[in-house]
Amino acid sequence: MARKRRNDNLIAILLIGGWQPPAIFSVGLFILAGGVHSANPVLAMVLNSLRPAMIAVALALAILAGVKYLLSKRSAKQAIDVNFASAPLHTDKTPVQAKVDATWSIELLHELEWKRFEELATAFYNEKGIKAEATSLGADGGIDIKLYQDDSDKATAIVQCKAWNNLVGVKQIREFLGVMVHEKIAKGFYMTSNGFTEEAKAFAKANQITLVSGEMLLMMILRLPETQQKSLLAVATKGDYKTPTCASCGTKMVARTGKRGKFWGCNNYPKCKQMLHMRAT
Repeated sequence: MARKRRNDNLIAILLIGGWQPPAIFSVGLFILAGGVHSANPVLAMVLNSLRPAMIAVALALAILAGVKYLLSKRSAKQAIDVNFASAPLHTDKTPVQAKVDATWSIELLHELEWKRFEELATAFYNEKGIKAEATSLGADGGIDIKLYQDDSDKATAIVQCKAWNNLVGVKQIREFLGVMVHEKIAKGFYMTSNGFTEEAKAFAKANQITLVSGEMLLMMILRLPETQQKSLLAVATKGDYKTPTCASCGTKMVARTGKRGKFWGCNNYPKCKQMLHMRAT
């Protein structure tokens, strides 16, 4: 059963990953087909019988790698895929009053704690007419939001959110690709309140992952009608939107001081020992 899962993951990586994996496997098969010989007559006969099949598979993988490479050279897709344009509207229109002095800015996005940033991202997709559901508290398996193109129960895309004041690196994007492969989801969006390293951008582009920086999210919000901008602003700034939420309890954390300086701790300590580093301001 474990071997079958590994084979499924390998096939998924070849089909939905970047152009590099099929290219590497293609070269390896060509080398194997042309350079492996054996003095054992039985083994030599087996290798000779398999050689045409290996060459055929290598050619197919080479073509697949070429097609993926050409596709990766296209300009990056917009954060909202056109395939979702006709999706039904699923949004809670209950009016909520935003803070009077709050306005949309990149500074405001940087102030949002992680949970509020996820809530804003979920509300944004819903405002665009895309059914979006946030995952529950606790271990989310690398998925913060699931997107649905129709009324089916199967997600058609997943979203990961990072309310960071530093750049998201390639390590995080690689992990997200692993989640996409495991969940058999071909479309992924990685959203952050800040930005991404150049290495992360290159990896995401090669693997068809859409990156949404804080600047891009702000631009997309400001392109919405004014009523929708105000609705999202109300979601973002309702109550205490700066103090982080405990990922286990769902309550606001409190500032504490330890041997290594200040940090955020759960209000339910010692029952809950969740901690977060304080972001640099």
